Amino acid sequence: MQPQSVMPWSVRCVVFDLDGLMIDSEPLFEESARRLLARRGVALQRTVLCAMMGTPARQALQVFRDGHGLTETVEELRIESSQLFHEILGEERVKLLPGVVELLERLEKKGIPRAIATSSSRRYLERVLTPYGLLEHFAFSLTCDDVTHGKPHPEIYKKAAARFDQSAAEMVVLEDSPNGLRAAKAAGARCVIVPHALVPLDDLEGADAIVSNLLAPELLQLLQV
Repeated sequence: MQPQSVMPWSVRCVVFDLDGLMIDSEPLFEESARRLLARRGVALQRTVLCAMMGTPARQALQVFRDGHGLTETVEELRIESSQLFHEILGEERVKLLPGVVELLERLEKKGIPRAIATSSSRRYLERVLTPYGLLEHFAFSLTCDDVTHGKPHPEIYKKAAARFDQSAAEMVVLEDSPNGLRAAKAAGARCVIVPHALVPLDDLEGADAIVSNLLAPELLQLLQV
């Protein structure tokens, strides 16, 4: 996958999404959704799953409910899906995706500040990253608990730029979903996509670059790390 430009960017800060970019959590969400639907004799629609990606839980569950024609309330689905997710997760670590640690080290050596902006909760963020000791490598993190509007609304990325005291135009966002891409671009940031397998490339129009992984040579060149 090639970026639209191979000229290095002026990068003052980098913001990481969490699910599907840093950690391999999407299969866990998919399996919990599949089990919830199986109890009702309903097949999982992968297009619905894709539309949910990158959005806060309640917003995602509304899409899930409508897309599968369910009659339960969003709150009822939230409780049931949360129970299923944590049963699947158990006591295991959620796996880091390739290149996360190495890219953080490269950015750190260059003195480029880093942050996390996720649609997940702070409790969940700490649950999945604390075992790896990664939170200390970020200047700050923003979660769904810190915003009124979730992705694809740009609020979380506008807040990130403000926290860095930088122009969004000099902030690079690393994302894996169309909703995250829309949020980043609406905030005025550059956005690099490492697409999830569920995401059709046609849904990623407007990305400043699309790369195969976090250590792709073209990404390292753009970030000058």
